[in-house]
Amino acid sequence: MRRHLIFAIFILTVITNAFGQDYSLYSNDTILIKSKYLEKNITLNLHLPETHPFSADSTTYPITIIFDSQHERTYPRIISSFDLLTSETQIPESIIIGMPFNIETRRYLTSSQKNKNDKYSGIEKTELFLFSELIPRLQKEFKANDFITVIGHSRTAFLVNYLTFKQSNKIDIAIALSGFYNKPLLVSVFQEYISNNTNFPNKFRYYFTAGNTQEEEGYLKECKSVFNYISSNNTASNFKGLFYQNDNANHMTNYWVSIPTVLIDAYADYNAILNNWFYGKLEKEIGNPIHEFETDLVDAGKKLGFNFNPNLTHIFSLASSFGYGKKDFESAINFIMFGKRYYPDYLDFDLELIQYYKLLNKPEIAKQYESQYVLKVKSRKDISENEKMELLKNIQN
Repeated sequence: MRRHLIFAIFILTVITNAFGQDYSLYSNDTILIKSKYLEKNITLNLHLPETHPFSADSTTYPITIIFDSQHERTYPRIISSFDLLTSETQIPESIIIGMPFNIETRRYLTSSQKNKNDKYSGIEKTELFLFSELIPRLQKEFKANDFITVIGHSRTAFLVNYLTFKQSNKIDIAIALSGFYNKPLLVSVFQEYISNNTNFPNKFRYYFTAGNTQEEEGYLKECKSVFNYISSNNTASNFKGLFYQNDNANHMTNYWVSIPTVLIDAYADYNAILNNWFYGKLEKEIGNPIHEFETDLVDAGKKLGFNFNPNLTHIFSLASSFGYGKKDFESAINFIMFGKRYYPDYLDFDLELIQYYKLLNKPEIAKQYESQYVLKVKSRKDISENEKMELLKNIQN
Protein backbone atom coordinates (compact mmCIF):
# COMPACT_ATOMS: atom_id res chain seq x y z
CA MET A 1 0.00 0.00 0.00
CA ARG A 2 1.45 3.35 -1.00
CA ARG A 3 2.16 5.91 1.70
CA HIS A 4 1.65 9.48 0.66
CA LEU A 5 2.18 12.65 2.63
CA ILE A 6 1.04 14.91 -0.17
CA PHE A 7 -1.78 13.64 -2.32
CA ALA A 8 -0.54 15.64 -5.31
CA ILE A 9 1.71 12.67 -6.12
CA PHE A 10 -1.18 10.26 -5.70
CA ILE A 11 -3.49 12.25 -7.91
CA LEU A 12 -1.06 12.08 -10.83
CA THR A 13 -0.56 8.33 -10.59
CA VAL A 14 -3.93 6.96 -9.49
CA ILE A 15 -5.37 4.45 -11.96
CA THR A 16 -8.90 4.27 -10.62
CA ASN A 17 -10.06 7.28 -12.59
CA ALA A 18 -13.52 6.48 -13.92
CA PHE A 19 -12.87 8.01 -17.30
CA GLY A 20 -9.29 7.40 -18.41
CA GLN A 21 -9.62 9.86 -21.27
CA ASP A 22 -7.96 13.14 -22.19
CA TYR A 23 -7.90 14.81 -18.79
CA SER A 24 -6.78 13.48 -15.42
CA LEU A 25 -9.70 14.60 -13.27
CA TYR A 26 -12.46 15.35 -15.77
CA SER A 27 -14.29 13.29 -18.37
CA ASN A 28 -14.32 14.31 -22.01
CA ASP A 29 -17.89 13.70 -23.05
CA THR A 30 -20.68 15.41 -24.97
CA ILE A 31 -24.33 16.14 -24.29
CA LEU A 32 -27.02 16.55 -26.97
CA ILE A 33 -29.88 18.94 -26.33
CA LYS A 34 -32.88 19.37 -28.61
CA SER A 35 -33.34 23.08 -28.13
CA LYS A 36 -36.69 24.72 -28.61
CA TYR A 37 -35.18 28.17 -28.35
CA LEU A 38 -32.20 27.64 -30.65
CA GLU A 39 -34.49 25.69 -32.97
CA LYS A 40 -31.98 22.92 -33.55
CA ASN A 41 -30.13 20.08 -31.88
CA ILE A 42 -26.94 21.25 -30.26
CA THR A 43 -24.04 19.09 -29.04
CA LEU A 44 -22.02 20.55 -26.19
CA ASN A 45 -18.82 19.45 -24.49
CA LEU A 46 -19.46 17.91 -21.08
CA HIS A 47 -16.73 17.41 -18.49
CA LEU A 48 -17.79 15.68 -15.29
CA PRO A 49 -15.40 15.71 -12.32
CA GLU A 50 -13.58 12.55 -11.26
CA THR A 51 -15.67 12.08 -8.13
CA HIS A 52 -19.02 12.44 -9.92
CA PRO A 53 -19.69 8.71 -10.54
CA PHE A 54 -18.83 7.90 -6.92
CA SER A 55 -20.70 10.74 -5.24
CA ALA A 56 -23.62 10.64 -2.83
CA ASP A 57 -27.08 11.73 -3.96
CA SER A 58 -26.71 14.79 -1.72
CA THR A 59 -23.40 15.85 -3.30
CA THR A 60 -23.84 18.56 -5.92
CA TYR A 61 -21.44 20.49 -8.13
CA PRO A 62 -21.27 24.08 -9.42
CA ILE A 63 -21.67 24.69 -13.16
CA THR A 64 -19.07 26.36 -15.35
CA ILE A 65 -20.17 27.27 -18.89
CA ILE A 66 -17.39 28.09 -21.35
CA PHE A 67 -18.42 29.69 -24.62
CA ASP A 68 -16.51 29.14 -27.89
CA SER A 69 -15.55 25.53 -27.30
CA GLN A 70 -15.20 25.15 -31.07
CA HIS A 71 -11.60 26.41 -30.84
CA GLU A 72 -9.67 23.16 -31.28
CA ARG A 73 -6.41 24.45 -29.79
CA THR A 74 -7.55 26.98 -27.22
CA TYR A 75 -10.38 25.05 -25.61
CA PRO A 76 -8.29 21.99 -24.54
CA ARG A 77 -5.82 24.37 -22.90
CA ILE A 78 -8.64 25.89 -20.89
CA ILE A 79 -9.91 22.50 -19.71
CA SER A 80 -6.34 21.47 -18.88
CA SER A 81 -6.12 24.57 -16.67
CA PHE A 82 -9.25 23.46 -14.80
CA ASP A 83 -7.77 19.96 -14.56
CA LEU A 84 -4.48 21.10 -13.03
CA LEU A 85 -5.98 23.72 -10.71
CA THR A 86 -8.49 21.18 -9.41
CA SER A 87 -5.74 18.67 -8.63
CA GLU A 88 -3.84 21.36 -6.73
CA THR A 89 -6.96 22.35 -4.70
CA GLN A 90 -6.79 25.84 -6.21
CA ILE A 91 -10.40 25.44 -7.33
CA PRO A 92 -13.26 23.08 -6.45
CA GLU A 93 -14.56 20.47 -8.85
CA SER A 94 -17.31 21.67 -11.13
CA ILE A 95 -19.41 20.41 -14.01
CA ILE A 96 -17.93 22.07 -17.08
CA ILE A 97 -19.91 22.71 -20.23
CA GLY A 98 -18.35 23.89 -23.48
CA MET A 99 -20.76 25.61 -25.85
CA PRO A 100 -19.63 25.87 -29.49
CA PHE A 101 -20.52 28.66 -31.88
CA ASN A 102 -20.00 28.30 -35.62
CA ILE A 103 -19.27 31.05 -38.13
CA GLU A 104 -22.90 31.37 -39.20
CA THR A 105 -24.51 31.52 -35.75
CA ARG A 106 -21.88 33.19 -33.60
CA ARG A 107 -22.74 36.75 -34.56
CA TYR A 108 -26.50 36.18 -34.62
CA LEU A 109 -26.69 34.37 -31.26
CA THR A 110 -24.75 37.18 -29.58
CA SER A 111 -26.68 40.05 -31.17
CA SER A 112 -29.96 41.91 -30.80
CA GLN A 113 -30.85 40.93 -34.37
CA LYS A 114 -34.38 39.53 -34.64
CA ASN A 115 -35.25 37.44 -37.69
CA LYS A 116 -38.55 37.90 -39.44
CA ASN A 117 -41.51 36.50 -37.48
CA ASP A 118 -39.26 35.69 -34.51
CA LYS A 119 -40.38 36.52 -31.00
CA TYR A 120 -36.83 36.70 -29.65
CA SER A 121 -33.54 38.15 -30.84
CA GLY A 122 -30.49 35.94 -31.27
CA ILE A 123 -28.94 36.81 -27.91
CA GLU A 124 -32.30 36.36 -26.16
CA LYS A 125 -32.53 32.86 -27.67
CA THR A 126 -29.09 32.05 -26.26
CA GLU A 127 -30.14 33.36 -22.85
CA LEU A 128 -33.32 31.28 -22.88
CA PHE A 129 -31.44 28.18 -23.98
CA LEU A 130 -28.97 28.54 -21.10
CA PHE A 131 -31.41 29.26 -18.30
CA SER A 132 -34.51 27.40 -19.46
CA GLU A 133 -32.96 24.32 -21.08
CA LEU A 134 -29.27 23.69 -20.40
CA ILE A 135 -28.93 24.58 -16.71
CA PRO A 136 -32.21 22.88 -15.64
CA ARG A 137 -31.12 19.69 -17.40
CA LEU A 138 -27.73 19.70 -15.68
CA GLN A 139 -29.47 20.18 -12.35
CA LYS A 140 -31.97 17.41 -13.03
CA GLU A 141 -29.64 14.78 -14.49
CA PHE A 142 -26.07 15.56 -13.36
CA LYS A 143 -26.23 16.71 -9.72
CA ALA A 144 -25.53 20.32 -10.64
CA ASN A 145 -26.34 23.05 -8.12
CA ASP A 146 -27.26 26.69 -8.77
CA PHE A 147 -23.77 28.24 -8.50
CA ILE A 148 -23.10 29.38 -12.07
CA THR A 149 -19.93 30.64 -13.76
CA VAL A 150 -19.93 31.86 -17.38
CA ILE A 151 -16.79 32.44 -19.44
CA GLY A 152 -16.63 34.08 -22.85
CA HIS A 153 -14.19 35.67 -25.28
CA SER A 154 -14.64 38.53 -27.75
CA ARG A 155 -18.24 38.29 -29.02
CA THR A 156 -19.09 35.73 -26.35
CA ALA A 157 -17.46 38.01 -23.78
CA PHE A 158 -20.09 40.52 -24.86
CA LEU A 159 -22.56 37.70 -24.24
CA VAL A 160 -21.13 37.37 -20.70
CA ASN A 161 -21.59 41.11 -20.19
CA TYR A 162 -25.14 40.86 -21.47
CA LEU A 163 -25.91 37.96 -19.11
CA THR A 164 -24.43 39.96 -16.24
CA PHE A 165 -26.92 42.68 -17.15
CA LYS A 166 -29.91 40.33 -17.59
CA GLN A 167 -29.27 37.42 -15.18
CA SER A 168 -27.23 38.86 -12.31
CA ASN A 169 -29.50 37.14 -9.81
CA LYS A 170 -28.71 33.72 -11.31
CA ILE A 171 -25.00 34.06 -12.14
CA ASP A 172 -22.26 34.07 -9.51
CA ILE A 173 -19.03 34.53 -11.48
CA ALA A 174 -18.86 36.24 -14.89
CA ILE A 175 -15.58 36.17 -16.83
CA ALA A 176 -15.39 38.38 -19.93
CA LEU A 177 -12.11 38.08 -21.86
CA SER A 178 -11.34 40.64 -24.58
CA GLY A 179 -14.94 41.73 -24.35
CA PHE A 180 -16.79 44.81 -25.47
CA TYR A 181 -19.98 46.72 -24.71
CA ASN A 182 -22.44 47.37 -27.50
CA LYS A 183 -26.15 47.82 -28.13
CA PRO A 184 -28.23 47.08 -26.17
CA LEU A 185 -25.50 47.24 -23.53
CA LEU A 186 -23.37 50.34 -23.93
CA VAL A 187 -20.62 51.09 -21.40
CA SER A 188 -22.80 53.74 -19.73
CA VAL A 189 -25.72 51.32 -19.39
CA PHE A 190 -23.47 48.64 -17.91
CA GLN A 191 -21.93 51.08 -15.44
CA GLU A 192 -25.32 52.24 -14.25
CA TYR A 193 -26.50 48.65 -13.83
CA ILE A 194 -23.58 47.48 -11.67
CA SER A 195 -24.11 50.47 -9.37
CA ASN A 196 -27.59 49.42 -8.30
CA ASN A 197 -27.75 47.24 -5.17
CA THR A 198 -31.10 45.75 -6.14
CA ASN A 199 -29.55 44.20 -9.26
CA PHE A 200 -27.19 42.05 -7.18
CA PRO A 201 -29.06 40.26 -4.40
CA ASN A 202 -26.23 37.73 -4.09
CA LYS A 203 -22.45 37.92 -4.15
CA PHE A 204 -21.30 38.50 -7.71
CA ARG A 205 -17.75 38.46 -9.11
CA TYR A 206 -17.04 40.05 -12.47
CA TYR A 207 -13.63 39.48 -14.09
CA PHE A 208 -12.54 41.06 -17.34
CA THR A 209 -9.20 41.09 -19.14
CA ALA A 210 -7.55 42.39 -22.30
CA GLY A 211 -4.14 42.38 -23.92
CA ASN A 212 -2.30 45.51 -24.98
CA THR A 213 -1.34 44.54 -28.52
CA GLN A 214 -2.74 46.44 -31.49
CA GLU A 215 -5.55 43.95 -32.16
CA GLU A 216 -6.60 44.28 -28.52
CA GLU A 217 -6.60 48.07 -28.57
CA GLY A 218 -10.37 48.54 -28.85
CA TYR A 219 -11.14 45.93 -26.20
CA LEU A 220 -8.54 47.36 -23.84
CA LYS A 221 -9.95 50.87 -24.21
CA GLU A 222 -13.50 49.84 -23.27
CA CYS A 223 -12.32 47.56 -20.46
CA LYS A 224 -10.24 50.37 -18.96
CA SER A 225 -13.25 52.66 -19.10
CA VAL A 226 -15.31 50.17 -17.10
CA PHE A 227 -12.43 49.48 -14.71
CA ASN A 228 -11.90 53.19 -14.05
CA TYR A 229 -15.58 53.49 -13.23
CA ILE A 230 -15.46 50.53 -10.86
CA SER A 231 -12.35 51.94 -9.18
CA SER A 232 -13.71 55.43 -8.63
CA ASN A 233 -17.43 54.93 -8.07
CA ASN A 234 -19.71 53.09 -5.69
CA THR A 235 -20.77 49.84 -7.29
CA ALA A 236 -23.36 47.52 -5.74
CA SER A 237 -22.27 46.15 -2.37
CA ASN A 238 -22.43 42.52 -3.58
CA PHE A 239 -20.62 43.31 -6.83
CA LYS A 240 -16.85 42.80 -7.06
CA GLY A 241 -15.14 43.71 -10.34
CA LEU A 242 -11.51 42.94 -11.19
CA PHE A 243 -9.61 43.80 -14.37
CA TYR A 244 -6.34 42.27 -15.60
CA GLN A 245 -4.20 43.53 -18.46
CA ASN A 246 -2.10 40.81 -20.07
CA ASP A 247 0.88 42.60 -21.55
CA ASN A 248 1.79 41.49 -25.09
CA ALA A 249 -1.11 39.04 -25.34
CA ASN A 250 -2.84 39.01 -28.68
CA HIS A 251 -6.56 38.43 -29.13
CA MET A 252 -6.72 34.61 -29.03
CA THR A 253 -3.88 34.27 -26.54
CA ASN A 254 -5.73 36.49 -24.08
CA TYR A 255 -8.56 33.95 -24.06
CA TRP A 256 -6.75 30.97 -22.58
CA VAL A 257 -3.91 32.76 -20.76
CA SER A 258 -6.35 34.78 -18.63
CA ILE A 259 -8.28 31.89 -17.16
CA PRO A 260 -5.78 30.40 -14.65
CA THR A 261 -5.15 33.78 -13.01
CA VAL A 262 -8.86 34.56 -12.80
CA LEU A 263 -9.76 31.16 -11.34
CA ILE A 264 -6.99 31.30 -8.74
CA ASP A 265 -8.30 34.65 -7.54
CA ALA A 266 -11.97 33.65 -7.65
CA TYR A 267 -11.39 30.61 -5.43
CA ALA A 268 -8.59 31.92 -3.23
CA ASP A 269 -10.53 31.15 -0.04
CA TYR A 270 -10.95 27.54 -1.12
CA ASN A 271 -7.25 27.09 -1.84
CA ALA A 272 -6.36 28.70 1.49
CA ILE A 273 -7.91 25.80 3.42
CA LEU A 274 -5.17 23.25 2.78
CA ASN A 275 -2.49 25.93 2.77
CA ASN A 276 -3.51 26.97 6.30
CA TRP A 277 -3.42 23.38 7.50
CA PHE A 278 0.06 22.63 6.16
CA TYR A 279 1.53 25.94 7.27
CA GLY A 280 0.00 26.30 10.71
CA LYS A 281 -2.77 24.04 11.90
CA LEU A 282 -0.90 20.74 11.60
CA GLU A 283 1.75 22.11 13.92
CA LYS A 284 -0.82 22.57 16.69
CA GLU A 285 -2.90 20.23 18.80
CA ILE A 286 -6.45 20.22 17.47
CA GLY A 287 -9.10 18.59 19.64
CA ASN A 288 -11.47 17.73 16.79
CA PRO A 289 -9.67 17.92 13.41
CA ILE A 290 -12.75 16.91 11.39
CA HIS A 291 -14.89 19.65 12.94
CA GLU A 292 -12.08 22.14 12.30
CA PHE A 293 -11.83 21.12 8.64
CA GLU A 294 -15.59 21.13 8.13
CA THR A 295 -15.75 24.62 9.64
CA ASP A 296 -13.06 25.74 7.19
CA LEU A 297 -15.14 24.46 4.26
CA VAL A 298 -18.26 26.21 5.52
CA ASP A 299 -16.47 29.50 6.18
CA ALA A 300 -14.82 29.51 2.75
CA GLY A 301 -18.17 28.70 1.13
CA LYS A 302 -19.87 31.61 2.88
CA LYS A 303 -17.28 34.01 1.45
CA LEU A 304 -18.02 32.88 -2.09
CA GLY A 305 -21.68 32.04 -1.78
CA PHE A 306 -22.12 28.26 -1.97
CA ASN A 307 -21.30 25.07 -0.05
CA PHE A 308 -17.94 23.61 -1.01
CA ASN A 309 -17.34 19.89 -1.40
CA PRO A 310 -14.00 18.65 -0.05
CA ASN A 311 -11.39 17.89 -2.67
CA LEU A 312 -9.84 14.42 -2.74
CA THR A 313 -6.52 16.16 -2.18
CA HIS A 314 -7.91 17.61 1.06
CA ILE A 315 -8.99 14.22 2.33
CA PHE A 316 -5.96 12.12 1.42
CA SER A 317 -3.40 14.76 2.37
CA LEU A 318 -4.86 15.39 5.81
CA ALA A 319 -5.50 11.70 6.46
CA SER A 320 -1.86 10.97 5.57
CA SER A 321 -0.60 13.80 7.74
CA PHE A 322 -2.42 12.46 10.79
CA GLY A 323 -2.00 8.76 10.01
CA TYR A 324 1.51 8.40 8.65
CA GLY A 325 2.85 11.68 10.00
CA LYS A 326 1.41 11.89 13.51
CA LYS A 327 0.58 8.16 13.91
CA ASP A 328 -2.94 9.27 14.80
CA PHE A 329 -4.74 6.55 12.89
CA GLU A 330 -8.14 7.32 14.39
CA SER A 331 -8.05 10.87 13.03
CA ALA A 332 -6.84 9.56 9.67
CA ILE A 333 -9.81 7.19 9.56
CA ASN A 334 -12.14 10.05 10.47
CA PHE A 335 -10.91 12.09 7.50
CA ILE A 336 -11.49 9.16 5.14
CA MET A 337 -14.96 8.63 6.58
CA PHE A 338 -15.67 12.34 6.11
CA GLY A 339 -14.73 11.96 2.44
CA LYS A 340 -17.05 8.97 2.14
CA ARG A 341 -19.98 11.19 3.13
CA TYR A 342 -19.52 12.96 -0.19
CA TYR A 343 -18.05 10.16 -2.34
CA PRO A 344 -19.15 6.86 -0.76
CA ASP A 345 -18.15 4.68 -3.70
CA TYR A 346 -14.67 6.10 -4.29
CA LEU A 347 -12.55 2.95 -4.24
CA ASP A 348 -9.33 4.30 -2.79
CA PHE A 349 -11.11 5.35 0.40
CA ASP A 350 -11.68 1.65 1.14
CA LEU A 351 -8.04 0.84 0.40
CA GLU A 352 -6.94 3.48 2.88
CA LEU A 353 -9.33 2.22 5.55
CA ILE A 354 -8.02 -1.33 5.10
CA GLN A 355 -4.49 -0.11 5.73
CA TYR A 356 -5.35 2.06 8.74
CA TYR A 357 -7.36 -0.67 10.45
CA LYS A 358 -4.49 -3.10 9.95
CA LEU A 359 -2.18 -0.57 11.61
CA LEU A 360 -4.65 -0.39 14.50
CA ASN A 361 -4.53 -4.20 14.79
CA LYS A 362 -8.19 -4.52 13.83
CA PRO A 363 -7.98 -7.10 11.04
CA GLU A 364 -11.68 -7.98 11.27
CA ILE A 365 -12.71 -4.43 10.29
CA ALA A 366 -10.04 -4.40 7.58
CA LYS A 367 -11.61 -7.59 6.20
CA GLN A 368 -15.00 -5.89 6.05
CA TYR A 369 -13.61 -3.12 3.88
CA GLU A 370 -11.79 -5.64 1.72
CA SER A 371 -15.14 -7.33 1.04
CA GLN A 372 -16.78 -3.96 0.27
CA TYR A 373 -13.96 -3.06 -2.10
CA VAL A 374 -14.31 -6.35 -4.01
CA LEU A 375 -18.06 -5.91 -4.36
CA LYS A 376 -17.71 -2.33 -5.60
CA VAL A 377 -15.10 -3.30 -8.17
CA LYS A 378 -17.12 -6.24 -9.48
CA SER A 379 -20.30 -4.16 -9.76
CA ARG A 380 -18.74 -1.40 -11.86
CA LYS A 381 -20.10 -1.16 -15.37
CA ASP A 382 -17.77 1.53 -16.70
CA ILE A 383 -14.62 -0.62 -16.85
CA SER A 384 -13.60 -3.89 -18.49
CA GLU A 385 -13.04 -7.22 -16.78
CA ASN A 386 -9.28 -6.83 -17.21
CA GLU A 387 -9.43 -3.45 -15.50
CA LYS A 388 -11.41 -4.99 -12.66
CA MET A 389 -8.74 -7.66 -12.23
CA GLU A 390 -6.06 -4.98 -12.03
CA LEU A 391 -8.01 -3.12 -9.35
CA LEU A 392 -8.51 -6.31 -7.34
CA LYS A 393 -4.75 -6.77 -7.22
CA ASN A 394 -4.72 -3.82 -4.79
CA ILE A 395 -6.23 -6.16 -2.19
CA GLN A 396 -3.62 -8.83 -2.88
CA ASN A 397 -0.85 -6.29 -2.52
